[in-house]
Amino acid sequence: VFKEIGRRVKETGNELVKKVNAVFQWDITKDGKTAMQWTIDLKNGSGAVYQGPARSSADTTFILSDEDFMDVVQQKINPQKAFFSGKLKMKGNIMLSQKLEMILKDYAKL
Repeated sequence: VFKEIGRRVKETGNELVKKVNAVFQWDITKDGKTAMQWTIDLKNGSGAVYQGPARSSADTTFILSDEDFMDVVQQKINPQKAFFSGKLKMKGNIMLSQKLEMILKDYAKL
């Protein structure tokens, strides 16, 4: 999932950085513990996607299980519903999460 998002960021990074201007960190959990971290940087340079915590501080951090992450990406559940049902937790600037939806919507079309 993140590799595909990374490919798209490489293709349209400058445009996305202008539109989004934020760093998103994803903490993917398995059995309640962080199993993996990914960062989508749409603030610096021409954007980047990489495994690991944000190199600069993240504007928004998302915390959710691997199953719930796939449901959000595949649009089986929308992020707001996941948030209000407690499946998705967020730290930082929650309003920026709306900008991330346009990226995930593009991925769901694949």
